[in-house]
Amino acid sequence: METPLSEDTARKLDIGYRLLFEKSPLPMWVYDVQTLGMLAVNDAALAQYGYSKQAFVGLSVLDLHPPDEAAQAQQHLQLASGEPVTQTLWRHRLANGDLIDVEVVTEYVELDGIQARLALVRDLTAQQRAKQQLQEEHQTLAAVLDSTTDAIISITVEGLIKVFNPGAERIFGYSRERMLGQNMALLLPERYRAEHPQQLRSFADSGATSHMMGMGVVKGLRADGQELDLEGTLSQVIVHQERRLIACLRDVTERARSQAKFRQSRAQLSELTQRLMTQEKTLVKQLAKTLHDQLGQTLAAVRMAHETIQAVQPKDTPVAVQRQQAQLGKLVGHAIQQVRQVLVDLRPPLLEDQGLVAALDNELRNRSLTQPQIDFSIDVPPEIEPMRWPGEVEYAAFMVAREALENALRHANASAIAVRLVGTQQSLQLQVSDNGVGIPAGAAVPSGHLGVFGMHERAQAIGATVTVGAGEGRGTCVSFYWQPEPDSDSEWGAL
Repeated sequence: METPLSEDTARKLDIGYRLLFEKSPLPMWVYDVQTLGMLAVNDAALAQYGYSKQAFVGLSVLDLHPPDEAAQAQQHLQLASGEPVTQTLWRHRLANGDLIDVEVVTEYVELDGIQARLALVRDLTAQQRAKQQLQEEHQTLAAVLDSTTDAIISITVEGLIKVFNPGAERIFGYSRERMLGQNMALLLPERYRAEHPQQLRSFADSGATSHMMGMGVVKGLRADGQELDLEGTLSQVIVHQERRLIACLRDVTERARSQAKFRQSRAQLSELTQRLMTQEKTLVKQLAKTLHDQLGQTLAAVRMAHETIQAVQPKDTPVAVQRQQAQLGKLVGHAIQQVRQVLVDLRPPLLEDQGLVAALDNELRNRSLTQPQIDFSIDVPPEIEPMRWPGEVEYAAFMVAREALENALRHANASAIAVRLVGTQQSLQLQVSDNGVGIPAGAAVPSGHLGVFGMHERAQAIGATVTVGAGEGRGTCVSFYWQPEPDSDSEWGAL
């Protein structure tokens, strides 16, 4: 049998409940079930909604709802008086007209003989906005995944596919339904599948957020058995406390084929250029030998015969004849000098016997004799002087230097030309610079210039490069650089 509460105890309990209502940090109010008018409100509700106590008590519950929800709210509030009412989400209007999202829980109470409900309100505005923003972000992400032409594949560390976007369907030829739950190894050529699990695990354990797959291009396999060339990056993220790997792949099969054809064409062109250079050297040697052994010897014999005729001719030879003979002697001497110069131009002195350094030094000395007003200089570190490089490299470097010197003399109006040579047994760098008029800022070297074109072709034929640009401060600098190409692996690797 329950013991009835004393009047004093009941009064204290009533005071306690009122204090709990008034001082609660959550907005609360009491309204009449029949009229929906407000009967009481706590300080938290007044602070939240921005009303005075007198104004709030004069409101109806429906006044807190925006007009478009008033009918729905009224229908919801017309429930059995003894039944608790919970609505997960309502919109309430503040005194200043702003709307907030709230959760309202009500409980039946009797207040001074009036059937009423006690409402407890929780503001969910920030939570709802965050949820809406998250939904928008998810929708945006889904739209990106659906619209991109690249393959986006999300997998577990074990390689099981969790996301397979339309781009992946197009590239690999599998449907999303077919691939979800499958191992990504299915998208690899057979020869790469055994190592794939360890590669995934190693990347996951590395702690790196992302890295480029393979050497920038990897191999994939279509549903029809066709191998693909793909550019790809692999990233790792945490989704619902689970590590996921994200593969982003782009199909570059056609581009790779075009590049392979270009490399093949370039190799063929380089081989042809090398053959032409070899033929050029052979022809030059043959021509130089002919000039030296035949034409040179013939001119020497003509000079000897002319000198013999001059020695045995009578003293009373007419003056006119003597003048003609003297002129003939000058012409023969001039022809011999021309042959010697042609021999120098055709076959670089000292190049084959003493190497590139000696040949360049000799070339500059000869140039200084014909162009004494120009300051020619050569800078070669002592350790480089005895060094030799492959014959075709030295020949190409010398011919590039000679062409650069000729261009500087003809077009630069320079007062100084410097040659610098550095390198090792496995590299060679040659620079020819002048202090002439130079290349105007922003101007490009004419692609049709045969001298520049010839330098590029000679360099490319041996795997070297030539650049022509502005010098330091003024003038033009021609740079030749050679280094043997490293052996490359024909396979690119897998996903």
